[in-house]
Parts: sequence; structure tokens; C-alpha cells
Amino acid sequence: MDAEHARNALEEARQSYDASVQLRLPGWAPPVCAVLVGGAIALAGSSPEPGWLKLLSVAGGVLCALAAAGLVLRIRARQGVVGLRGPARERWRTVGLSCVTIVVCALASSPNTRWIYAGLGVVVGAYTWVALQRKVRA
Repeated sequence: MDAEHARNALEEARQSYDASVQLRLPGWAPPVCAVLVGGAIALAGSSPEPGWLKLLSVAGGVLCALAAAGLVLRIRARQGVVGLRGPARERWRTVGLSCVTIVVCALASSPNTRWIYAGLGVVVGAYTWVALQRKVRA
């Protein structure tokens, strides 16, 4: 094997790895995920007075966040990438820990802090849209 052939094989392997860990999204996915994620935070932090309503709002927020994650995982599966590898696994672990923190904080929030969660939902939704928009197919 000569040096040129080895370089080409290495480049093909690198492109194959990048395709398996980098997500390519359709154009409709970033706004849908942004609304789901922003709504999840706003809903989880809405913190109504009765305890059972608070639990329902947090559960609704968790369901919205899981819907966004499921959407992204389904898009990956349709592209032939099943499971998470490399940097994608680390990103999902970070996002998961952040979600657990938000749920715990939402459970401990008071009705006076609902505007903070609404604002945080808008900011995180906008950030999600921009971050995922970079991964839209060209």
C-alpha cells in the first residue's frame, strides 16, 4: 500500500465516522425541537399552587423534552445511525444531566418564579433552534 492509498483510506474512515456521529436534520426539525424544549422548561416551571398540578406540569415538561429527544433519535435512525457514539454520546449525557437539574429545580420552585422559567424557556428554545439549524442538510 502506497502513501496516497493509505491517505485516501484514512480520509474515507474519517468521513464514515463523522457521518455516524454528526446529525443531519431536515429543515422542519429545528423549530419543532425548539418549541418542544422551550415549552418543556416553561411548563415544568409554571408551578401551579396545588401540589398535584405542580407534578402534572413537571411531568408535562418532561414529556415535551422526551418528545424532542425522541424526534432527534428517530431522525438519526432513519439516516441509518442507531445508538450514540463518540462525541454524540457525551453531548447527550450532558443534556440529560441538565434536564435532571431543571426537573429538580422546577419541583422546588414557587409560583413567584414562573416568569423566570418562562423566560428561560424562550432563551433555551431560541438557542436550541440556532444550534440545530446549523445541522440542517445543505
